[in-house]
Amino acid sequence: MMRMSSLGTVSRRIATGVAAGAALMIPAQALAQGCAMCATYLADGHDPVANAFKVSILFLMAMPFTIVGTVGTWIFWMYRRNQPRRPALRGLHAEQEGMS
Repeated sequence: MMRMSSLGTVSRRIATGVAAGAALMIPAQALAQGCAMCATYLADGHDPVANAFKVSILFLMAMPFTIVGTVGTWIFWMYRRNQPRRPALRGLHAEQEGMS
């Protein structure tokens, strides 16, 4: 029974290694291509429509980070605002009173 379990683990490791090796053999250009529309339409970098399309993609990519950052900052601010204030340092006041 234990032998069958170890054979399954070995075969999974071999399959994972083969899949990783196959992924590494794919040319980088094939991985970097976008959709067919993007590859043909945006090939010319001087087209104003292509530049507008690129800006819209950056806007769509930035919005989730902006929303999550805003919500995270708000939560952090609310947490810090509701913490009790630290008491004043009494040792410093005692030294100043003794010196004068």
